Amino acid sequence: MSGLTDLSLTPAVAGVLESFGLGATDAAVRDVVPPAARGTNLALACPPAARHAVPALAGLVSHLTQTDRQALILVPSHALDEWAAVLLPLVQAAGLPAASTREPARATRRLREGRLRLLLTTPDTALALLERSALKAERLGHVVLAWPEFFTNDAALAALMQDLPAEAQRIVILAEARAAHPVLERYARRALLLGSLAGEQPLVARPAVRMALTGWNQRGQALGQLLEAEDPAAVTVWCADARSAAQATAALPVADDSVTVTTGEAREGSLIVAWDLPDPVTLAALRARGEVILLVPPHALPYVERVTEKRTRVRFAGAADQAREGAARRRVAIEAEIGRGALEGELLALAPLFERHDPALVAAALSRLAQAQPLPVETPAAVAAVAVPAGAPAKVWIGVGKKDGAGPNDVVAALTRDAGVKADKIGRIEIREMFCLVEVPAAEAETIARAISGKTIRKRQVVAKVDQARPSPSGDSRGPSKTIRRGKPARPRP
Repeated sequence: MSGLTDLSLTPAVAGVLESFGLGATDAAVRDVVPPAARGTNLALACPPAARHAVPALAGLVSHLTQTDRQALILVPSHALDEWAAVLLPLVQAAGLPAASTREPARATRRLREGRLRLLLTTPDTALALLERSALKAERLGHVVLAWPEFFTNDAALAALMQDLPAEAQRIVILAEARAAHPVLERYARRALLLGSLAGEQPLVARPAVRMALTGWNQRGQALGQLLEAEDPAAVTVWCADARSAAQATAALPVADDSVTVTTGEAREGSLIVAWDLPDPVTLAALRARGEVILLVPPHALPYVERVTEKRTRVRFAGAADQAREGAARRRVAIEAEIGRGALEGELLALAPLFERHDPALVAAALSRLAQAQPLPVETPAAVAAVAVPAGAPAKVWIGVGKKDGAGPNDVVAALTRDAGVKADKIGRIEIREMFCLVEVPAAEAETIARAISGKTIRKRQVVAKVDQARPSPSGDSRGPSKTIRRGKPARPRP
C-alpha cells in the first residue's frame, strides 16, 4: 500500500485512499493521518471542499475499527451529500455499519439496535436522536464538526457536546482558517492545527480569476454550460484527486480530445476549469498556466474572495433566458402547425370566443392550457349533471337561427342525418334570431354537440355545445355563455 499501512491505516482504508490518488509521501497524508488514526484532537484548516479532509477521515475510520465506540460526523444540511461522497467509501471499505441521513426516523431503529458505528447527519437531527434516547452520548468515541461556521443552530451543537465523554476524539474541519476560532476554544482546545491553510501561509500572488457560482451537485451541468458558452480550443479540468477526476470525466457532455481532466499540472495556455477548490499555492500554479474559472459553491465564496485579487462572474442562462427560449420554441411550433393548414374546425369552435374577447387573449389562454397538466376528461353525464338538474333533459346550443332561414325541420334533419340522433330523442326546439336550443337526453348532450359541430345547416357550418346558461325569468336563454337581462332591476320588497 505504498507505505500507507505504516501510517496506522488498515489495509482496506489504505486501498480507498490510494483510489483517491493519495500516497504516503503526500504532505496532507503524512501530516494528518497518523494523529487522526491515534485519536488525537485535530483542527483541520483547508479549502472548504470535503475532498481536502479525506486523509483525516481515513485516519478516523481506521481508528474506529480498533474500538467499539461510535462516531458522529456533523455537517451543514446543504453539504450532506458532498461529505457522504468522500466518507462513505472509507466506511464501507472498513466494513463498518454507517448511515447518512437528514431525518431522525431513518437512523432511530438502527441506533437503538446498536447496529450503527458511524452516523453522518446535521446537528439538529443528531439532537433529535439524542432526545429520543436513540443516540447515546456516552457511546460516542469520535465527533467531527465539519464546517461549523455554517451550522444554523448553536444551541443544538451545545446540547450535543455538553455530555460528550472527555476522552472522545474531536476533529474540527474549518471553513475559515483562524487558529483562535470560537468553536476550537469551546469544543477542541489545544487541538493540533493542521492543513494546507494552517500556520504561516506561503507568499503567493493572489491571482485574478473568473468564477461560476454553482451548487456542488450541479457542477456537471455547469461544466457543460461553460464548455458550450466558451468553446475554447483547449480546456483543462483540474480536480483535487483521482476519484473527483473520474466524476468530472463522467460529467463531460461528449468525449472531446480538446478537454483534459487532470489532478496535476494544466496544459499551457488552456482554459482551466477548477472542478474542486484548490488551495492558494495550487491556484497560483494553475493561473500561471492559463485563464482559470472556479466552480464555486455559495458557501465557499468568502474563501475565494480571500485568496483571489479580482473575480469576474461567469453567468449561465437564468430563468428569464430559459423562459424566452421556451417562448421562441412554442412560436416555432405554432407557426409549423399553421403551415399544415386544415384548421377550419378549430376556427369554427373559437369563432364565438373571438367575438367576445380579444383574439390575442384567447390564444394566450389556449397556450396556457396546452402547457398545464392534463385535466380529467369530463364525461357527457358529468357535464349534463352540472348543466341541468337531475332527471331533466339538457339543451344543446347550435349556432344557426332565424336570420339564416333555419327552422325546426332543418335542425331535426341535421341531427338525425349528420349526427345520428334518433328522432324520439329530440325534444323541444327553440329557434332564436342568431341560434337555436334543442332539448336532448342529458347523458348524450355532450356527444351530440360534438357530432353536430362542423356540420352544415341551411348552407352554414355550425358550432354546437351543451348550453350551461341559466334561463331568464321569461324563459329566454341568450346563449351558452351568459344570460342578458334587460330593463330596470327589480326593487327590493320592504
